[in-house]
Amino acid sequence: MIKLSPLFFLLILLGCAGNQLELSENAANQLTSFINPPLEGDFVNRQTYHIDPTIENKLEAPNGSSFTIPAKSIVNANGEILNEEITITFDQYHSTIDILTSGIPMTYDTLGETYTFQSAGMFTLEAQTTTSNEPVFVKEGAAIDMNLASDKSDEQPFNFYEINPETRDWTFEPAASTVRPNPRFDPENYTPPAPEPVSEDAFVLDINFDLSNYEELSVFSGIVWEYTGTHDSLDPRKSKLMHRQRWTNFELEPTHEVGYEYYLTMSNNLNQFTTRVKAALDGEDMEAAIADFQTKKIAFEKKKDDLQKPFIRSVQIDGFGTYNYDYIYKVDQPQIMAADFDFKSNNDLKDHALIVVIYEEDDVVVNYPKTNWDKFGLNGEKDAKIMAILPGNQVAVCTDDITQSYGKSKHTFQMKVLDQTVESKADLVDVIASI
Repeated sequence: MIKLSPLFFLLILLGCAGNQLELSENAANQLTSFINPPLEGDFVNRQTYHIDPTIENKLEAPNGSSFTIPAKSIVNANGEILNEEITITFDQYHSTIDILTSGIPMTYDTLGETYTFQSAGMFTLEAQTTTSNEPVFVKEGAAIDMNLASDKSDEQPFNFYEINPETRDWTFEPAASTVRPNPRFDPENYTPPAPEPVSEDAFVLDINFDLSNYEELSVFSGIVWEYTGTHDSLDPRKSKLMHRQRWTNFELEPTHEVGYEYYLTMSNNLNQFTTRVKAALDGEDMEAAIADFQTKKIAFEKKKDDLQKPFIRSVQIDGFGTYNYDYIYKVDQPQIMAADFDFKSNNDLKDHALIVVIYEEDDVVVNYPKTNWDKFGLNGEKDAKIMAILPGNQVAVCTDDITQSYGKSKHTFQMKVLDQTVESKADLVDVIASI
C-alpha cells in the first residue's frame, strides 16, 4: 500500500514551524496514520523535477499547473542556502478518483460540526536533496508562486487551506488567490458536455439542412432545433432577418457547454444570422445521446491528467506541504440513517470495508469506515454512487435503488463484490461508470 513517508510529514511540520528540528519517531508515526490510501498501487498524478536551487526554476505539469521556485530560496535544516541538486515532487488531486485514492481527509471541523469539502484542486509539494535525501525548506521571507490548474471557476467561494499534520485538520490560509482562464485550454479535447432533454416550454426551429458533415448528429433519426439563447440578438423571434431571408448556408459551432448545443449561423449572399440552439432530443434519440456521452466520458477520464484544464488558480506558499482549494459541500436534504451493507457470500470482508459515497457531478467523495455506518448520510438532491473498497484491491458496488433508503432510520444496502481487482485509475473509472 502506498504510504506517504514520515519524512514527508517532517517536511510539512518544519515548513510550517520554521527550523524546529526535533521530531520523535513516535510522533512521525502518528502523523502518517491519518493519511492512508485505501488502494495499493500507483494512483498518484505525480511529476518529479531535479533542479539547481541557485537559479530560478519555473516548473510545469502537463495539465497547465506550474510553479516557480526563486533562486537561492531553498535552505537546509541550519538555514544555509543550498547549492546542491534538489528533487521536487508535485502531486495533484482534482477528480473524485484522485480524492478517493489519495487517502487525504476531506472533512473540516468548525463550531462543533464536521463538514465535507468540495475541492477545486489539491496538491502536495515535497522537496529533499537528491543525493542524501535530506529535508529542505523554503527560506524565511521567500515564497513559491503556485499556479494550480483547476476544473472550477470562481463562481463558488473556494478558500485556501493547508493540512496541519499535528492537529490532523485543515488550517485556513488567508492567502491572496486569483482565478483566470487557462489560455492553453482547448474545450474540444476536454470533458464532453452531457446531453439535456428537450424543455417543455421550448421554442423550436423546424429547419432542415444537410448534417452530413457533423458525424455526432448522424445517429439521430430526425432533428428539430430548440432555441437556447438568452440574448435578444440571438433570438429568431426578434430578428427581422428571419422573416425575410431564404438561407442557403448553415454552419454549426459547438458551445461546449451542453451536449449537442451549437451556435447556428445561417447565411446567404447578402446577410447572415447567428442563433444558439440544441438538438431537441427525446425517446430513442435521447437514449443514444446518453450512451454516446457515457462512452466519451469514460475515455476522457482515462486521459484527463495530461490535458490542459480550463482555469488557473494562483497563490503564493511559504513552505512545502499539502494544500487545498475547498468549499464546504452543502446538503439541503440530508438523508441520515443507521446503515448496514450486505456482501452476501463475502460478508467475512464486512469488518474491513470502507464505504465510499461518490457525487460525480460535484467531485465530492465521502468515506464511511464501519465505525461510522450508524451515521450514514446521503444527499437527497444529488445522484450518488455507493461502492466499497475491500482488502486486496477488491471492490463492491451497490446494486440498490438508493432512493428507497430515503426517510428511513435504518437501511441495508445490497452490495455486489466484483470479480476483478482495481489496479489502476483506468480500472476505477470503469468500476464507477458501471454503478
